[in-house]
Amino acid sequence: MGQTTHTTDGPDMTRGRIDVHHHFLSREYVKGIGPEQIAAQGSSRSAPDWTVETSLELMDHAGIETAIFSISAPGVDTGKRDASVRLCRQSNEAQARLAGDYPGRFGFFAALPLPYFEAAGAEVTAALDSLKADGVTILTNYGGKYFGDPVYWPLLEDLNERGAIVFIHPTSPYRFDGFTGVSPSTLEFPFDTTRALACCLYHGIAQRFAKIKFIWSHAGGAMPYVAGRMAVLSERNPEFIDRGLDRVAAALRSFYYDITQSASRATFGALREIAPFENLLFGTDCPMAGKPQVDVTLRQIAEMGLTGAQQHALDRGNALRLLPRFA
Repeated sequence: MGQTTHTTDGPDMTRGRIDVHHHFLSREYVKGIGPEQIAAQGSSRSAPDWTVETSLELMDHAGIETAIFSISAPGVDTGKRDASVRLCRQSNEAQARLAGDYPGRFGFFAALPLPYFEAAGAEVTAALDSLKADGVTILTNYGGKYFGDPVYWPLLEDLNERGAIVFIHPTSPYRFDGFTGVSPSTLEFPFDTTRALACCLYHGIAQRFAKIKFIWSHAGGAMPYVAGRMAVLSERNPEFIDRGLDRVAAALRSFYYDITQSASRATFGALREIAPFENLLFGTDCPMAGKPQVDVTLRQIAEMGLTGAQQHALDRGNALRLLPRFA
């Protein structure tokens, strides 16, 4: 496919982009988890009214050929194990049906019924083997246990053996409501992503599970900005596995990052300092982000001054290395 082009003053009428950050929000899922739980996370303070048609409309508007579904915060934990497991399976089956009904338009990163780890292991098998999911989604923390903590390692060992994609999405920090009037998604989500990334550096997750393809949402949160400080100060702690300038840099360069709502000049510039360009992926955050927010991202990308090869890589080429079935 040739170079993808776009304009800054209206809808992008091209096709070809792969959106790796696109949320599934069926009425059944909203009812199961509770609309108030979803609304509490987002900047609009409401649960978007989503249908597959709304996704397709935005995709056509933004030149997106393929979107990869995932379930956003607060995930599928209802507070009860059995109900959470059922909701997770129902949601994954529904995503798989949409991927089958719209071949080439949708894939999905399966939800896992965390923090119920034994059930999550069973869902990995069902989702990847039977439902043919493209990977799995894991939130940045469950009950204050951050992604990368040893409690996740048995699950990650299975995913590592499979060479799976693990999409890490932020959620609210445990027992902290943030600041009145400022949604968790506005401020706490990028910070929680940073905490989870720091946990992974501390435990050496990039080396320990080297076959997993990790995708970090929203440009890795604040990590591009604080990576230098973390590299220098981590040298003092012998328990910190990926410590020091060289190890921190190597670990961060091994990860993938989507640029969802993170395409401003400052954010994108910082991200390019810690990640190779071939590890950067396009995303929208639909339906949490609507057309106005997506248009901002498209305009910011257009203003980056990318070469044709870089534009194609960001739009599509980099994602195809992870998701070759969409070629």
